[in-house]
Amino acid sequence: MKLRHYILPVCIGGNLLAQEHAPLCPQLNFGFTHAVYSSICLKSLPDQQEGGRKKIRPSGMAESQYGFGIGTFLWLPMNERLVYKPRLEGNFTTTCLREKARLFATSFDIAVSNSFAMALKPANDHGIIYMARNMSCYLSSKQPYLLLGPKINLKKFDTGFINKGFQNELAFGFLLGYGINYEFHGTNVAPEIIYSLTSTAQNKINDSRKVLHTVSLAINFF
Repeated sequence: MKLRHYILPVCIGGNLLAQEHAPLCPQLNFGFTHAVYSSICLKSLPDQQEGGRKKIRPSGMAESQYGFGIGTFLWLPMNERLVYKPRLEGNFTTTCLREKARLFATSFDIAVSNSFAMALKPANDHGIIYMARNMSCYLSSKQPYLLLGPKINLKKFDTGFINKGFQNELAFGFLLGYGINYEFHGTNVAPEIIYSLTSTAQNKINDSRKVLHTVSLAINFF
């Protein structure tokens, strides 16, 4: 009976010490991302119809943008099919405003997104070996996923553009993307194609909110 009283505290203490060394999020990963993108904004003009009603119709391109960005993100699996992926990215953008005379501007953008990656099917664990001269690369798994979530973008234009009466922009929207997660020897590489739709109240076009359609190609490492 005395031996039992000694063994029980030792077992409990050993479990507590083991739990202190256990990681809080064993699958948490930080990653690096690089992307190139292009955006367009369609202008619309009021079209007078019978009965005094106005119909808004698209009429060409009002603005185009292109650039590249670098950033960091968090890859946190919630379960086997869902991953939380917040991302912070800095972008360098060139904007072409298509008015009577084209006006160009440069800007630095900060983009924040809180997206979720939803696996489209289970990971393919049948590895493929690619051979090259004096080297080999082992692919341990690959898994396609769908990316969905809200997005915020803060755009700070150059001084010359601001002096012409334009404003810095704060845009809100959402993104929808498709990616494939490849795992090589514990290092993950995930290419993505992403469509995002954002809207801003600054620098209105024909007294309407500016809506940007953006397509980007990104490569992620984690």
